Amino acid sequence: MIDPQQTISVSSLTKQIKQLFEENFPDVLVRGEISNFTHHRSGHMYFTIKDDRSECRCVMFRGHNQYIHFKPQDGMQVLLGGPVSVYEPRGTYQLMVQTMEPAGIGTLYLAFEALKKQLSEEGLFSEKYKKNLPKYPKSIGVITSEDGAALRDILQILKRRAPYVNIFLRPTLVQGDQAAEDIVNAVQTFEDNNAVDIDLIILGRGGGSLEDLWPFNEEKVARAVFSCSIPIISAVGHETDITITDLVADVRAATPSAAAELAAPALVDLVDDLTRFSNRFSRGVQVMIDQWWQKLDQLTVRCNVQSPSGQISRRYDSLGILTRQLIQATGVVRLKATSEFSKISGKLEALNPQGILHRGYSIVYKLPEKTIIMSHRGIAAGSALEVQTATGVYYAEKSDQPPDSDKS
Repeated sequence: MIDPQQTISVSSLTKQIKQLFEENFPDVLVRGEISNFTHHRSGHMYFTIKDDRSECRCVMFRGHNQYIHFKPQDGMQVLLGGPVSVYEPRGTYQLMVQTMEPAGIGTLYLAFEALKKQLSEEGLFSEKYKKNLPKYPKSIGVITSEDGAALRDILQILKRRAPYVNIFLRPTLVQGDQAAEDIVNAVQTFEDNNAVDIDLIILGRGGGSLEDLWPFNEEKVARAVFSCSIPIISAVGHETDITITDLVADVRAATPSAAAELAAPALVDLVDDLTRFSNRFSRGVQVMIDQWWQKLDQLTVRCNVQSPSGQISRRYDSLGILTRQLIQATGVVRLKATSEFSKISGKLEALNPQGILHRGYSIVYKLPEKTIIMSHRGIAAGSALEVQTATGVYYAEKSDQPPDSDKS
């Protein structure tokens, strides 16, 4: 028979178990595979850690998960650290995760691919957001380790190729847990620096393992590079090493040396460019001068044509031509009129009665009417007559008898 006085409540039992767990498992390290992962909008993470035989519920509050250097996903092998406790409302034990690290290269690759997919879907790799590198930068900011070979390579090449460029170094960590935050701060330093006008940033380091390069695969670094208003060349690792930063940056260089080659044109190339530009400019100026001279000549001609003196001169020339044409036309008309006058004069002369009289003819008038006698009929004998000759006028009387030739 159970004694009711010796029973305890479920809450009391759960509380005692919780105390036992917390006293005996204040800090454990667990290795396993993540499943049922949920990143709640509150910022907390809820998931299960399992192996081939068992599983354990886990929670990682945002105060701890903000320091994770990768994006957790189902299937990742991880190392978890933290105390074991009991969730009293359900009476289930859970691991209160305070640290999380990838348990091998496979997990890092999964985290890399997960972040790569997310940022790609957001458009951070899109070409339309890539900024053009300045053709002739005056100041270049370099973000890298001050003790690394990458800095020596960059400085050596820039001083040899482009001694005209001012170089500003912002030393930073390029490896380890604090590197990502330091890189973000370095980018922001150049972004906010009003004292120095940086035209271009080279962000880089030498090669290394996936773990060594991991700061350049962190989301905070990718977003800082994407948001920076200054063009950035990413030069992380060697030819075969691709990081998230390489994909987000405006230009990716295979090596730090290649980044220095891309950052600024060589001085000798600038001299060649200036020479070609000078030649093109000279030819262009000469062409413009020739064109303006030709236009000036055309304007001069137009000015002369349209000026009052030019118009008067042309009108005077036209007047001279018209005068000569008038004189010629007048002469022609005069010759024609003279010829016509001669013809008419000849005709008039032929019809002139005086001319007829001079040829021996005479005109007989009947008096007193003084009408020309055209016929002898109708003229009575004894009629008074007037005879007009070329040399004078004679008076006679009509007689029906011819004059006596003997008497004469």
